[in-house]
Amino acid sequence: MKRILVTRTDRLGDVILATPVLRRLIRSYPGAEIDFLVRKDWLPVLRYPDPVRTVVFDPDAPADALADSLRQRNYDAAFVLRDEKPVTRAVSKAGIPVRVGPLSTFRSFFHFNRGKLQRRSRCLKHEAEYNLELVGDGSRDEGASVEAWIETDSSAKDSAGKFLSDRGLVSGSFVVLHPGSSGSARYVRQEALQSLATALLKKGTPVLVSGGPAEGALIESFQSKVPGVILLGSEAGIGLDGLAEVMRQARTVIAHGTGPLHLAAAVGTPVLAIFPPLFVLSEKRWGPLVRPRSVWVPGVSCPEKFRCAGSKCPVYDCMDLFNVDSAMRTLETLHR
Repeated sequence: MKRILVTRTDRLGDVILATPVLRRLIRSYPGAEIDFLVRKDWLPVLRYPDPVRTVVFDPDAPADALADSLRQRNYDAAFVLRDEKPVTRAVSKAGIPVRVGPLSTFRSFFHFNRGKLQRRSRCLKHEAEYNLELVGDGSRDEGASVEAWIETDSSAKDSAGKFLSDRGLVSGSFVVLHPGSSGSARYVRQEALQSLATALLKKGTPVLVSGGPAEGALIESFQSKVPGVILLGSEAGIGLDGLAEVMRQARTVIAHGTGPLHLAAAVGTPVLAIFPPLFVLSEKRWGPLVRPRSVWVPGVSCPEKFRCAGSKCPVYDCMDLFNVDSAMRTLETLHR
């Protein structure tokens, strides 16, 4: 194969967990050109060297426009890691000879000619392993772990370095806490995380509270309750790639099972990951690809598989079982 397309056009965490596929393809098809189709929001942390090139997916563009664009690239094969209707149809319409994707919907059997039967909602494997299954046998290389792969440029490192130095912070001295989840996970109450931040500050550990573009009010409210924390949101002006580089220098990152957690794992920083007991959001499928790490899940038997039942559930709200003292002990074991 001379030219390969890989697609994953959803959330940041999903895209990061797709990146091990890129390295597998580089090894499997030396000399091939590999295009990675993603949303433009994630490009700052996907600045790959050759042979990988990132291509922007515009969700508002007509499906025919995407198909025409793909056709012009003359791909030999496409690996559609998630069966997303507009992407799947465009790949098929573009006439790409080899079309691989998960056979998990009715339409997928018509559009993929080398698909593989997958039922990811059963959570039998990690998401990264499901992705790798589409480009091979899904097994790990001998003696190797599955690792996410992000790349930033020198300006991101400079921005992160200036942000930290302006605040008197040095590498390995601080913790990044990401209290939000963008609606992609059940979360621990803010009051508990504020208590955790207060405990860290009392021990002399600086705490940076991060938040995405839509989480400005959340992290500002957090700072109003815990004035000693430093905000690391959009107003910091360092972008997603700068956030990745700040996380790279952090002692630990604390986050729910969402994009920033996987961003921290991708730069190799130890994490304390917070997951709900809900089956489809399980750590087994969505856990961070990093060691060392610690994962907190409420010690309850959740009766639901796909959606939290809220106050109707006999163990609601199990996320309130998060214990600050226990979390502090866990952080001591993780700190580098």
